[in-house]
Amino acid sequence: MTANTNRKMAWYAVRTVPGAQKPRREFAVEPTSLDKDGRPRGKGYRIVPNLNHNMSAIERALTENGFDCYMPSEKRLIRDRKHTDLWKVRRFALLVGYVFVREPRDWRLLEATPGVAGIVKAADGSPLPIDIMDILAVRAAEADAEVEFDRRSRLARQVLRKNAKTDPRLKMLIGKLDIAGSLSVPLDYQFQAA
Repeated sequence: MTANTNRKMAWYAVRTVPGAQKPRREFAVEPTSLDKDGRPRGKGYRIVPNLNHNMSAIERALTENGFDCYMPSEKRLIRDRKHTDLWKVRRFALLVGYVFVREPRDWRLLEATPGVAGIVKAADGSPLPIDIMDILAVRAAEADAEVEFDRRSRLARQVLRKNAKTDPRLKMLIGKLDIAGSLSVPLDYQFQAA
């Protein structure tokens, strides 16, 4: 066997700048509607900002530079600002300020990546490898957070369905969101997770 196949996967911790673990704002181009003559109104397009809540800015920057990264995260229910009876799912970093990178090829490129504040180093100044058992312990904590999120999500849906029985405005709102596919609430609020 060669030395590469015998070697273990090495993970390294990277410190992030403040705000790098939040979702990255993206911009999409949408065509504008046509006027009565069939011509586009204005320039014919508009730029619409939106957030990709499934990927943070640091994860995207590291991936674009060709690094394999892992940011432990947890999901939380956050109250919607427009409809205060509803909740949105948001992703937050479990270890604030740190991301793990697997076997970086180019240390200078890693340090120059936007959102990277530095690499966690040993006392002699070399990058400090993280033991795979520590990564697995972090993944176990992430799985525990996922179980807790599922429990809270189920309870929030039960309360929402219960309140919708007496509030016609809320019932109509849930019906619209169910049709749009942006909210899936079990009809039977005695639902139990397997």
